[in-house]
Amino acid sequence: MIQFKEAMTKQMTRDEAISEIMQSLRRIIKSLQDYSQMVFSHFGITGPQLWALKTIYQMGRLSLGELSKGMYLHPSTISGVVDRLEKKGYVVRDRTEKDRRVVKVRLTPKGKILVKKAPNPVQGRMIYGLRKLNKEKLNFIYESIQELVGIMEAQNLKVTFFFDEE
Repeated sequence: MIQFKEAMTKQMTRDEAISEIMQSLRRIIKSLQDYSQMVFSHFGITGPQLWALKTIYQMGRLSLGELSKGMYLHPSTISGVVDRLEKKGYVVRDRTEKDRRVVKVRLTPKGKILVKKAPNPVQGRMIYGLRKLNKEKLNFIYESIQELVGIMEAQNLKVTFFFDEE
């Protein structure tokens, strides 16, 4: 970030700006990829699965809708992640006594042990950093990212977590 800010303080050419943007995107992607690979090699789950576990740990027993809101993801994405975590024995789904249609997700003892040993999720670091920005800067980043999505003609791509298994 400092390198980019320093580059922006001096007048950059278009080519220099494009080069810096591409390098910054590569750094972000590599950071997410390296983190996910490290988590998988040490804990046998993906980075996104760890993020879900950490979110459940912090927020407590919650519905898939509440989990998806807490992670800024679509409920269908969360459902697949929770399915995989349930198969591994890290979470369970419970129906509430009051309304059997309501399903809540909670960590198992095995899930709690893993959460306490594992590092904090990198996606959470990004969200935490974005939350600290003022509204103008956040809107500028949003508009810039949307512009990149348009340039890549990626508006209609189905997306999941970074580096999660399908």
